[in-house]
Amino acid sequence: TLWTFETAGEITSGANFHAGNVLVGSHDSTLYCLSPEGKKLWEYKIDGPVNGSPAVAGDRTFVAGCDSVLHVVDAAAGKPLGTVDLGGQAGATAAVFGDAVYVGTMANQVVAVDLKGMKKAWEFEAKKRQQPFYGSAAVTDKYVVVGSRDRKLYALDRASGQEKWTFATEGMVDASPVVAGGRVYVGALSSTGEFYVLDLETGEKKQEVTLDSAVTGSAAVAGDRLLVGTE
Repeated sequence: TLWTFETAGEITSGANFHAGNVLVGSHDSTLYCLSPEGKKLWEYKIDGPVNGSPAVAGDRTFVAGCDSVLHVVDAAAGKPLGTVDLGGQAGATAAVFGDAVYVGTMANQVVAVDLKGMKKAWEFEAKKRQQPFYGSAAVTDKYVVVGSRDRKLYALDRASGQEKWTFATEGMVDASPVVAGGRVYVGALSSTGEFYVLDLETGEKKQEVTLDSAVTGSAAVAGDRLLVGTE
């Protein structure tokens, strides 16, 4: 152990980094910035637990949590740059692509935020049996791919938020999908642990691998391999 920094609440998010410093959120309603030696450089308070990891793009970091607000923060100084009301609590890390941020909420919606205007660009809600979006989205130049607790994976048009395709799984999808090589990879919270490989353009199933138990986390891509953990 090189160092330890203790917060006043549970930590469910992963750490992220900016200019060598460590960014991490806590259920004590705080985003912390720590030096490489573990010393607090700044903290940013929100009105509820920080569940997901802070996203970083350029010199900005983005945090959303149980206060139903997306916070845009100067990553160097910890100063607020703007906020946008998401209309629902966020349980996962925001996804940043260009001048937009994409966040799934516990109010059963996926929200796109325009960073230039600091406002909602669009919001998506399933037509039937709406359920929360707990996982982060995978974003490409054309699509926002995200799983829901309604046992479906959705591909949305990145510009408009319109549904392009859906894929029904054997369980709730809390894991964030991964896009690589024109394929989408994602696991489900099924008792037998289905892991799916889909065509990015059509949502067609290319392969299904049965693992030993439910998949709650995202797969990691390493060269020509995928690494995925199960319960």
